[in-house]
Amino acid sequence: MGEMTLAVIEVLDRDGSVRQSVTVREWPLRVGRALDNDLVLDDPHTAAHHFSVVPDEAGQVMLLVGESRNGLRCDAVQLAAGERAAVGALPPQLVAGRTTMRLRLASHALPPELPLQAMRPLTQGLGTLAALALAVTAVLVFNNYLDHDPDDFVESLGSLAVYAFGVALGWAGLWTVLSKVFTRQGHFGWHVRVMLMAALAWELVSNGAALVAFSLSWPWLSDFSFVAGYAILGAMLYFHLQAVEPHHPHRTRGFAIAAVVMGIGLSMWFNHQATDRLGSELYMNHLFPPALRLAPPVEADRFMQGVEALQPALDAKAGQDSHD
Repeated sequence: MGEMTLAVIEVLDRDGSVRQSVTVREWPLRVGRALDNDLVLDDPHTAAHHFSVVPDEAGQVMLLVGESRNGLRCDAVQLAAGERAAVGALPPQLVAGRTTMRLRLASHALPPELPLQAMRPLTQGLGTLAALALAVTAVLVFNNYLDHDPDDFVESLGSLAVYAFGVALGWAGLWTVLSKVFTRQGHFGWHVRVMLMAALAWELVSNGAALVAFSLSWPWLSDFSFVAGYAILGAMLYFHLQAVEPHHPHRTRGFAIAAVVMGIGLSMWFNHQATDRLGSELYMNHLFPPALRLAPPVEADRFMQGVEALQPALDAKAGQDSHD
């Protein structure tokens, strides 16, 4: 029979995958740049004999830091040269210089298999991708029809197709390259699905907010529709990052939320600087067929009373601008 495996020390890549591993069949385990170590590092920020792992008199496995200028970080604890720390019930993550490692003892419980986070919800075959592409194409063609005269509509479709295809290919291609660099897998289909879903959600929110605001006389809904827009962009950013950094979903979620909060805050600040208002619209300028109007009409006299109430504020603003 072979010798019993006491531990395994693993060198981790940037994405958390194992780049190198060494099986420990006898103590001590020595790690450093010198060639007589069990695990030889090529990190110039590590010492010749950076640290070792050996049981003490009571059988407790200990980390012993050698003559190192940079020391050793064990989970959240920084150990200096000559210090030691006991290995607990969970595999510790060790950082020596710029090299990240994980020490797994034979007594450590093996964690369960993790699902593939980045490839589960959105990969449903070519049918889903084709349906999303057709839906986005229909929306773009309809918007282009509204923005152009009938005589120019057909000619404008060519430039629209080139522009949309170029933007989509560039956006999905950039995220595919990032995924390939960090995870060694492109996930091109994933990034295309995320982009198409975000485009449909953006159109639904922007046009839906305008329609509801017109129907119910809720101008604030379209005035602050950019909040929902930033939420969609944040969700798109999160799902793109899930394919780039799948091992740290909490970090990517926190980054996406922070980006949304920052975007909303900056938009409100710029709106206030430009118009003294937090919203993005000075007035509701979305017109739909009158049949979609659900709010009761306002009598002319009552409407004029509301307009007269704005007169003092407008006069004060005009006087302030003239002095400036």
